[in-house]
This record gives sequence, structure tokens and C-alpha cells, in this order.
Amino acid sequence: MANNFAKIITIYNEKGGSGKTTLSCQLANTLGRRGLSVLLADLDVQKTSTAWSAYAETPEGFRATVWPGADFGHKVTNEVSKLRDKFDLIIADCAPSVDQPSTWAMLLVSDLALIPTKLSPPDLEALKAAKRLTRRAWEDLAEKAREQGVNFSPFPVRVVPNGVRLHMAEDCEYLELLKKDTEIPPIAETLGDRRAYQRSMLAGSSVHAVPSSKDAVREIEAVADRVLTLLKMGGRSTMRKVVNA
Repeated sequence: MANNFAKIITIYNEKGGSGKTTLSCQLANTLGRRGLSVLLADLDVQKTSTAWSAYAETPEGFRATVWPGADFGHKVTNEVSKLRDKFDLIIADCAPSVDQPSTWAMLLVSDLALIPTKLSPPDLEALKAAKRLTRRAWEDLAEKAREQGVNFSPFPVRVVPNGVRLHMAEDCEYLELLKKDTEIPPIAETLGDRRAYQRSMLAGSSVHAVPSSKDAVREIEAVADRVLTLLKMGGRSTMRKVVNA
């Protein structure tokens, strides 16, 4: 990498069941398969990401190092800072609440934030709270930058539509609604309503380990491409060797 510190991706939302852990584990494995050294920080006390990785039958099955950071609260970034020189990417799988101190702390050090959401009225309503937290983080960081007399550029935040049924007119209408927010827009790529995403947990990996899952593989690979583009890491081939945290 150009510097010695990992890029940080915070994956969060107000609502449970939005796909935070699914996106976190799929991305961690997909990017790990590409040769990046990835730390997956499990910040949810339910420890679903940790359980996901435990299903792996071999150490190579889960292509990221899982770190149990849920107990550190708002101090989580102090611990994460000790690991940033050991990985290319740190993905934070946050708890399902925008009031969690660890979510706020991670947003303030993020290079990119992703908000997965299902396409339903309750999910889109919960999305508003996640976006408000984003804007609070931007305001806080901008104020600190002014105090220090430095320029401030907000880290990118994108919505990731999850469980999408592109053949359904209703879902297509919801996607168009999401696009109206140009400040925190959705990515062009979507994750479909596919059983492969759930089945991959039983394999302790990503959809790459699930038979007959080429459509799901295509989707998560496209999302991974988008993530690397947003992080300005596209085309990088020399990656850090994986180390244990």
C-alpha cells in the first residue's frame, strides 16, 4: 500500500436484519480472496461475524482475521489503531443501533461507510437514522478540522441495497427513491434476494464456496470492485501478508 495503515470500512444501520453481517462477511472473504489482508472487527455483542467464521472447516475457509471488538465501546478505535499497520483493510461490522458508542467511534475514523438496507417501508424509515448519524459525523469532523485550520473532505458513505428483487416493480421504485439522495446515494450494484448468501454462512465463507451461486458471486464481486474504487485502491496487486490479531 502507499502508506502503512489499513483503510477502514464501517458497515452500520439502525435496523437489525438489514444485512450488515452478511455484507461484512461477504466483503471480507471476497477481498481476502483477492490477496488483501483483511481484519473483520465484530462490534456486535451477538458476535454473528465471529460465529460465521467459526463454521469454516479449514483456516483458509474464512479469508479474513476476525477480531472481537464488541467489548471496547467508544474506546474501540484505540484498539483498532494498534492493528492498522498489520492489515490492508479493516471492516467494522457494527451492532444494529446508531446509538452504539462503537459505531460512532468507528465512523469518525472511517475511510468509507456502507449502509446496507432492505427495500421495505420499515427498512427505509430506519435508513433515515443511519443517514442522520453520518451527517453528524461529518459535522463533527468538519468542526475539528476548522479548529485545526485544515481542510476537510467528508469520507464517502453509500447505501447498499440488499435482498433486491429486480424483477419486482416495487423494488425498482424503491431503488429510484434511494437515488434522490445525492449526498448519501446507493451504489449502482445490488445484492439479490438469494439463498446463497445465507448458505455461505454454513460454509464459513462467502458465496464463492456455495455450489451453483454464480449470480451471487457476480453481485458481491461487483460490490467489491465498487468498494475498492471508492477507496481508490483499484488495481493494487501487492498486498500485505495476513497476520494474526
